Amino acid sequence: MISFPMLDQLPVGRRRCLLIAPLSFYTFHKSLSYGLEKKGFVVDVINDEFPDNVLGKILGKIFIPLLRKLTLWGLHARLGGQPPYDLVLIIKGRGLGVESLAYLRTKALNLIGYNFDSFLFNPSPLDWQHLTDRYATFDIQDAKKYGLPLVHLFSDIKSTPAVVRDFDISIIQRIHSNRLVLVGQLLRALPTSVRAFIFLYEKNIFTFALGVLRFPIHYARLWPYISFRPLSHTQAMQALGRSRVTFDFAHPLQSGITIRCFEAQSLGVAIYTNNPEVIESGLFSHSGVACFSGCSDSKALVAMCLDLMKHIPAQRCRSIEEFLDELLFIGAPIAPSTFNIGRVLS
Repeated sequence: MISFPMLDQLPVGRRRCLLIAPLSFYTFHKSLSYGLEKKGFVVDVINDEFPDNVLGKILGKIFIPLLRKLTLWGLHARLGGQPPYDLVLIIKGRGLGVESLAYLRTKALNLIGYNFDSFLFNPSPLDWQHLTDRYATFDIQDAKKYGLPLVHLFSDIKSTPAVVRDFDISIIQRIHSNRLVLVGQLLRALPTSVRAFIFLYEKNIFTFALGVLRFPIHYARLWPYISFRPLSHTQAMQALGRSRVTFDFAHPLQSGITIRCFEAQSLGVAIYTNNPEVIESGLFSHSGVACFSGCSDSKALVAMCLDLMKHIPAQRCRSIEEFLDELLFIGAPIAPSTFNIGRVLS
C-alpha cells in the first residue's frame, strides 16, 4: 500500500497526474484540473468511458460488458507509450473494469478512485474499487455500508454574493427521476407573488422522449423552462447568488450531498432539499436548510419554503483544495505554480 504523503514530497512541477473523469459533467473536470494544478501537478485528462459520445452513455446504462471492452481499448490507444504518472485519479469510472484497472496500475505510482454517485446508481466500481490504493465516496450510506472514506464534494465559486436578491427561489436542475414532478408541485403550491428563476436542463432527445412518456402533463406545464442546452457555470451561479433559497433535489438512489448545496452555502443561499443528510451532516447552518423529504402536506411544504426565504445563512466555502486534501490524503497545500494543465488526450 502506498503512503500518500509521498505525493507531497515530489518536486513541484514534476508531478504528473492523469485525471480520468466524465468530461460531459458540466465543469467538474476543469475544477479538478485547476485544484490539482494548485497542488503542483501537471494534468492530462481523459474521459471515464469510451466511446466518448452519446453511444458510450447509452452503453453505460444498458450494456456494461461491451462498454468496458471499448474503454480498455480507448485507454490503450491514448496511454500507450506514456511513462507512469505519479498519480492516476479516477472519478466515477463507469466504463472501467478489472482489466482496465490492471492496465492503469502499470501507468500509476499512486492510483486513487472517487465516486460522486452511489453504487446503486453507478455500480461499476464495485468489482474494482479494491484494486486502487485508496477509494472514497461522496455517498454517506455507501461509506457506512462498505467501510469507505467519506469525502464530501465542494464549491468552486470564487465570487461574492449578489447585493440584490431579486429571486425568492432558484430552481436550476437537470431533469431526472421524478424531479420534474416535484418542481411542478412546488411551483403550483407557491404564491404567485414568489419571484422564481427556473431553468430545467434536458440532457438529450432520448431522455426527453422517455420523460415525456412518463410525465406528459408535467413536461407540457413546464415546457417554457426546459432547455436542451445547459447554462454556463457562470450564468448558473449568478442566478443562484441572486436568490434567497435554492431547490436541491438529490437522486432517490443517492444519499450524498450535491455540489449545489456547497455552492449555495458559499453564496449565502438557503437550501430547500429532499436530502435529510444535508442537515444531519453538521456542515450547514440549520437555519439555512429545510428538508421536505417525507412531508406530503402541501401547506406545510409551502410554509417551510416561505419561512426559509426569511433567512440568509452565513457563508462558508468548502474549497476544491479541502476536497483534494481529503481525497488524496495530502498534508499542507503547496504554493501554486504555472503549468499547461487540462490537456485532453485524444
